[in-house]
Amino acid sequence: MIGHDVFLPAPLLAVPSGIMVMLAATVWRRSAGRSLACAMVTLLLALAVVGRHTGGRPDNGDSLFIQDRWTSYTAALIIFSTLCILLMSWRDRGHDGTTRVDEYSLLFMLGTLGALAMVFSANYMPFFLGLEILGVSITGLATFRYRPVMAGCEAAMKYLILSGVSSAIFLFGTGLAYGVTGSLRFTPPVAAGGMPAALPVAATVMVLAGMFFKLSAAPFHMWLPDVMEGAPVPVAAFVAVVSKIAIFSALVRYFGTGAQPPFLNDIVSVVIILTIMAGNLLALRQTSLTRLMACSSIAHVGYLLIAFLCPGHVQSGAITVYLAAYAASTLGVFATMTAFASPDGPDGTRIAQWRGLFFSRPFLASAMALMLFSLAGIPPGIGFLAKFEVAATGVEHQRDVLLCTLIIGSIIGLYYYLNIIRIMMTAPLLPAHPLKRHARPELAALVIVLTIIVVIGGLFPARAIHPLLPAPPAPPGLPDGMTH
Repeated sequence: MIGHDVFLPAPLLAVPSGIMVMLAATVWRRSAGRSLACAMVTLLLALAVVGRHTGGRPDNGDSLFIQDRWTSYTAALIIFSTLCILLMSWRDRGHDGTTRVDEYSLLFMLGTLGALAMVFSANYMPFFLGLEILGVSITGLATFRYRPVMAGCEAAMKYLILSGVSSAIFLFGTGLAYGVTGSLRFTPPVAAGGMPAALPVAATVMVLAGMFFKLSAAPFHMWLPDVMEGAPVPVAAFVAVVSKIAIFSALVRYFGTGAQPPFLNDIVSVVIILTIMAGNLLALRQTSLTRLMACSSIAHVGYLLIAFLCPGHVQSGAITVYLAAYAASTLGVFATMTAFASPDGPDGTRIAQWRGLFFSRPFLASAMALMLFSLAGIPPGIGFLAKFEVAATGVEHQRDVLLCTLIIGSIIGLYYYLNIIRIMMTAPLLPAHPLKRHARPELAALVIVLTIIVVIGGLFPARAIHPLLPAPPAPPGLPDGMTH
């Protein structure tokens, strides 16, 4: 149907409209600053209309997109995260100052559009298109690094090749799913329950494997540290936050929050154990802060999957709080790294460069310490509440092995998170020459806002977080819980 019957969430109209304006402005006159400002205005507009839509959803549920409190919540997180990342890019704009690159902010917007399409998808077609738009955007963004040049190219090539393989696996699983169900609705072939035949199992597992690669869940995790280290810091933040939220939101939508088939429980349980242990153990040996954050991101995916595997009334709070805590804390770390960097000094990507920061720049060191406390699950950060909620879901479902893995992984995480704080509190070996500080009020404001979110969410969760929690998505095949 064409016309008023077409159902389309408002952000999927606002973001493409802004992209078209940016393209028209680029044709008229190239200006990286104007392009970035236009992108931020577009995202603010999309955030304002995130809960709205056009048209009406067909009664038979055969729609390309769907909108409820869950999709609105995760879409708002994605838009807010991209706004923060664009603020990190306000001055450097992804280049060395000698070349105008309007494409930098344009690629961020295209990646955000792909992420939003994945979040709102109720059909395999828009989800796969969103997945590819996001992947191509990340490939282009990873090359916007001038020092060293080859690092960005290497990161882009690794992501392009491995992402292409995972997309092929996902697409083959989608084809099998269509052969089994005769429909492109975004639901697993095994949603009916019981022990299915081999073909539906193969289709579901291949789709799940494609999603696990994009989530960087073990054993599909080895690409993430290399890509994040080779990309600019804002792009690394985009990969660690926006892409993860989009994929995990789609994963929850795909399988719903009902009980999973036994074979799926076993697969996801093994992936959770491998992901948590791999992420935390890899982080122990890192000397690059960007690679450490990549390994940390892998471990946090494992924690999130525990909540995904434990359906119930506790699950809704666990997933939504953890997504917000992870986004705010991780963005806070990358914003602090960006504020720490300077053209004539350290870039903030090496852990050793943070030595003695409490003595030279106590504000940045305090903000970084709060973000690391939150990621480690230590009060007063919101990460403590998030990890507690995930543990509560495991206790409710008596997932003893997964709970033990969560505890062991959290203990290992304490070492490398607190080690960064120890380095910042260690006096410098030699008196440091004062660095020329570049006034960057937008970064200072961003760090303050993210710090307030992390602290307020941890100290007053009942007032700051729980009123915003959406209801969990309905299990596949039960669209009654969906709303317009």
